[in-house]
Amino acid sequence: MKKYLIFAIALIASALTFTSCEPNKIDSPIVGTWKYVTEPAEDSGWYGVYTFTFKADGTFSLIDEAHAPGTEDMYDGFIWTGPYEINGDIITIHKEKMGELRDGKTTYYEDYEPSDEQMKFAISGDKLTLTRDYGTDYAWVAVYIKQ
Repeated sequence: MKKYLIFAIALIASALTFTSCEPNKIDSPIVGTWKYVTEPAEDSGWYGVYTFTFKADGTFSLIDEAHAPGTEDMYDGFIWTGPYEINGDIITIHKEKMGELRDGKTTYYEDYEPSDEQMKFAISGDKLTLTRDYGTDYAWVAVYIKQ
C-alpha cells in the first residue's frame, strides 16, 4: 500500500510540474507578428507602419512608425507593451507601458497612465483584420499581414 501511495504522490507531483511550465500560454492563430502599412498622406507623402507582435506568453507589443516620403527608414515611432486577453473574437490589449523610438533607442515614459483597448479580430490565412468602433470619430478597420 505504501508503495502505491508513494507512486501516486510522485505521479501527481510530476503532473503539476508539467502543467505549470507555461501557465500563461496562449494557443491562438493570433500569436506572431503582423504588419499594416498605411497609404501615403495626399498632402505630405508621409505614411505609417504599425507592427503588432502577440506572443504565446500573453504579452504584446505595438510599434507605430512614421516614415518620410519615399523611404523605408523610420523617422520616429512609439511603442506600447503589456498583456493581452482573447475572449471569442474580441482582443483586449492592456497598454501598461508606452515609449518613444528614436535613433535605435527606446525611451519609456515614466508618467504614462496604462489603458485598455478592445478590438474585434478575424484571421483568414495570413491576414488579421482588426476593427475598432468607438463611434465615427475614432472607428477604423485595418488589415495586417503576418510576417
